Amino acid sequence: MRIKGMAHPPLSSAKSDAELDLSQRDFMYLHVDGQIVSASIHDIEVTPSPGKLPPKIRFPSGWLFVPEQADEVNAYLKKHGQKGLLGKLESNLTAILVSALLIIGLTIGTFTHGIPWFSQQMVDWVPDEAHETLADYVLKSIDEEWLLPSELPEDEQARIRERFYAQVQSLPLTKFQPQLEFRKSGDFPNAFALSGGVIIMLDEMVELAESDEEVDAILLHELGHIHHQHVMKRLISSSLVSATVALLTGESSGMIDTMVGAGVFLMQSGHSREAEREADEYAKASLITLHGSSEPLAKIFERLHESAMDIPEWLSTHPDMEERIEEAREP
Repeated sequence: MRIKGMAHPPLSSAKSDAELDLSQRDFMYLHVDGQIVSASIHDIEVTPSPGKLPPKIRFPSGWLFVPEQADEVNAYLKKHGQKGLLGKLESNLTAILVSALLIIGLTIGTFTHGIPWFSQQMVDWVPDEAHETLADYVLKSIDEEWLLPSELPEDEQARIRERFYAQVQSLPLTKFQPQLEFRKSGDFPNAFALSGGVIIMLDEMVELAESDEEVDAILLHELGHIHHQHVMKRLISSSLVSATVALLTGESSGMIDTMVGAGVFLMQSGHSREAEREADEYAKASLITLHGSSEPLAKIFERLHESAMDIPEWLSTHPDMEERIEEAREP
């Protein structure tokens, strides 16, 4: 039995018409360009192709043969015990399912554990200038698209800043000195931290607080995010995902815009439950150091919880607020 196809010489992209002689049980004979190339079936290398595509047969001498039709060659190889990995998988449903589950598991593990772990390792290597530059870009972006200038009196802003900065001096050092900014959103009470130590306090949050200590609690919570570098860690994670997609698709343009956009999104969408708990613990410990009690944190959380009752559930970034209130009051 002879199979027609194309043959490629060793280390060459040239090709010639050829025939593969399968008349012998244990040997193959390739007839090409007036010469005969032979090899034992056990010495050849078979690269299977998916579906009905013909396999590629490589001889020890380097010649490569690609048959025109796959069926006869595949039947011969199967009969004589030559079967590639892909062919084995195609005939083994269990192996296919296990392989698929393994790939899915590795993919999920990469995104749920691998990337967060790598982000944790990378964050300390990010230059301070990168934190500050990114914060400037993000602040400029949200000022243009979302936030409004603060309407708090200048003397009130100065008083809150002075009080906060004085308290920071009594606490353990953070990587970045905080920079407190005031804005108005015309929306829900909120405050958030950017990379580089920038904290944004909205007028609505100041108005919600009923004491200076409650304002302290919110600012110390945001300082906790800065202390743990939550913003940059999440941004690194997001950028790693984007970079992975860019490598797979070959599209790497606009990475700076992507990072700024990710920074805005992360700022608006809130932090993970673990990050919020770490920031809560930082605020709680700081309040006890400064005021002897963490009750102001529980109080402002209660007010935030009440004000959030009218927010649709899909907009709420802190569905575990009742649990956080209880933890704020625990000794």
